Amino acid sequence: MTFWVRIWLVCLHAHKSERVDAPVVEEFPVTLECKVVECQHTVYGFRVLGEIVNVLADEKVLDEKGRVDPEKIQAFAFDQFQSGYYALGEKVGQAWKTGVPLMKDNE
Repeated sequence: MTFWVRIWLVCLHAHKSERVDAPVVEEFPVTLECKVVECQHTVYGFRVLGEIVNVLADEKVLDEKGRVDPEKIQAFAFDQFQSGYYALGEKVGQAWKTGVPLMKDNE
């Protein structure tokens, strides 16, 4: 079954990206359009490294400066070890600042 058939079966709507060879699902609040930079085959598995070439975001998930607001996305993550879903979004620290005291303590 092709990707496009699966999209149709779950009642999502998609169109071809103008920048990369991939679909853009209209119901997704944020889409990162990426081009493949490198494919890595290791003993630990297969990894694809990509470069983000465009970000599409619904206005409902943007802050007053036009940036994606993680709290508005209402994202969740799946934990395969506990078989649970966890809500994401609460900011718990500031990048490049919160951990600085911990780094100084370990010097």
